[in-house]
Amino acid sequence: MTRPAIRRLAVIFLVAVALAACGGPGTPLGPPSAKDILAKPLHANLKDAHFIVTGKFTEQSVSVDLAGDGELVYKAPGAGRFKFQTTVAGRKISYEDISINGKDYTFSDPGTGKWTSRTTTSGLGPASFSGVSDFKYVGEENLAKGKAWHATAKDKDGNAFEGWIRESDGYPLKYLIAQQSNALTLTFDKFNAGVTISPPPASQVVQG
Repeated sequence: MTRPAIRRLAVIFLVAVALAACGGPGTPLGPPSAKDILAKPLHANLKDAHFIVTGKFTEQSVSVDLAGDGELVYKAPGAGRFKFQTTVAGRKISYEDISINGKDYTFSDPGTGKWTSRTTTSGLGPASFSGVSDFKYVGEENLAKGKAWHATAKDKDGNAFEGWIRESDGYPLKYLIAQQSNALTLTFDKFNAGVTISPPPASQVVQG
């Protein structure tokens, strides 16, 4: 073998080694960072999403189950709505929250029969689940609606949550919000259904 041929083989060998060390062609890519995973729904081709709410709430050693549903609208400025019902001492109780344009509107039954409005920087919306600190990647899981990345973080109020984001399109499949002995699970079942969220009629609103 001539020296030029040996040199060419040596160059090919060195390039192959370098590519292997750098994760060359064919090397599987690792998952995105937890921060990128939780931000994916904000950048996906997603207009709105509907979710089912289940959970448990404990107060003064009394534990009750919660059930309801809600929606998130991803189009600017972003909005959220959820409603749940429960039964306490044989009495049905419902609670509804609408967050839009920096305003939180809440309604409870039994209650005053009016919506209460408050200015907020922590309303329910798509950005509520993007996280701001303590990001952690947990792993991959197979859920009913697809393979998902599982990550955890804290929101700007310091509340911890978990998110399962579908790998194929960046859509949210599930969020878990837990505080002390209270927990809510949001399980997403519909996307891009043309949802709009509007504030309640002004005649039905009082300032909180």
